[in-house]
This record gives sequence, structure tokens and C-alpha cells, in this order.
Amino acid sequence: MGRNKKLRIRLNSLRQRITDHQIKIALERQRTTPNASLIRHWAVEIKAWEHTVERLERRLTKGKHHD
Repeated sequence: MGRNKKLRIRLNSLRQRITDHQIKIALERQRTTPNASLIRHWAVEIKAWEHTVERLERRLTKGKHHD
């Protein structure tokens, strides 16, 4: 499997995890007593994954030539 394909697979996986955590946050906020520490934990993970997605997208578009 080529480098770009591996990056795309990883990007898709991270995007899915971000979506899953956003759903978890929305469901937790709907509860009568939402757990703020869980929401904060998921938000931190989402932020880290979004940063990773940005880095991977730059690597994917950059390719072999570093202009």
C-alpha cells in the first residue's frame, strides 16, 4: 500500500473518530446532569485529532516535492 493511501485511510479514521466524539458530546449535553469532565475530555481529544488531520492533509498535498 502506498504512502498516500495510508495517509487517506488514517485521515478517514480520524475524521470518523471526531464525528463519533461530537455525537457523544451532544448526547451527554442532553442528559439532565451532563458530565462536564467527560465533555471536556472528548473536546480535548477532538482538538488533538483535528490538529493531526491538518498535519496529515499538508503531508498529503505536499507530496515528494517540497517547494
